[in-house]
Amino acid sequence: MPGPLGPGEVRVRVTSVGVCGTDITVWSGQTARGRPGTVLGHEFGGRVIARADDVRGVGIHDLVAVDPNVSCGICAHCGRGHRARCAGRRLMGVDLDGGFQRTVDVPVGQLVPAPGADPRALGLIEPLAVGVHAVARAGVADGDRLGVIGGGPIGMASVAEARRRGADHTVLERDETRRTAIARTGAAAVAAGGWPDHGLDAVIDTVGRAATVRAALDAVRDGGTVCVVGLSHDDHLPPPDQLVRREVTLTGSFCYSTADLRIAAQIVVGQGLDTVPVDLTAGLERVPDLLDRIGGGLMGRGKALVVPRAEGPTA
Repeated sequence: MPGPLGPGEVRVRVTSVGVCGTDITVWSGQTARGRPGTVLGHEFGGRVIARADDVRGVGIHDLVAVDPNVSCGICAHCGRGHRARCAGRRLMGVDLDGGFQRTVDVPVGQLVPAPGADPRALGLIEPLAVGVHAVARAGVADGDRLGVIGGGPIGMASVAEARRRGADHTVLERDETRRTAIARTGAAAVAAGGWPDHGLDAVIDTVGRAATVRAALDAVRDGGTVCVVGLSHDDHLPPPDQLVRREVTLTGSFCYSTADLRIAAQIVVGQGLDTVPVDLTAGLERVPDLLDRIGGGLMGRGKALVVPRAEGPTA
């Protein structure tokens, strides 16, 4: 049984958890980060089922996503809503217990309201915010032409935000199953052999390898922006003359701000499970096998979401 809530805490019954690459690296032992016994899952949301006596502004049964970045709350970055930049940041699902469990107790300040959302889709809000932030970092505006390298969850999150901003978008994706799923969203999806055209205003690279950064630079117009989101570790910085002579802006994008999370929540409230291609799995007991399969390279058509309880039909 859960213990008593601490001051300023709420208890969330989890209704949706996303599987992220971070979960895979911790589960498979590819990183030393993460204490043994820590519950994974930093992309999650659910229903508020209890609150401490001092909590105000949150109701029982409210639908919420959870910002998994637990920060100091007093530094300049926290004051600007950029918890992920806080030097004292701890991540739920890695440094603290996360969402692959029935209930989670969290500080009320971590909640992202999502009234009226499909409870099964709440796990999309956190990864969607990564795409929202990347599109902002790329400076994408109404009428721009955006290219996205990689049609996985972050790539398609970027597409969702680009669509909201009124930008045209093309996705470069090598996997045929994912290309089919992407096309059903209304986005143009092309094979990884090359872009149908060049002169794009911005390119978001969700892979971050040397070859994909080169592909992004080849596709962007002079004076455009390449935004790298993918966290690879190979040597991929371009020669400076490519940036200088063409006046291309090369920038990075990490995580999101509180404002990005709120925009992502609005999108998910409106679009639910149609926000990005999704693969639903029912039951927490299936998580270990799911992590093994994804870690072994057996990816589905889109974002892997786990529904711990019966919140509706699953595929």
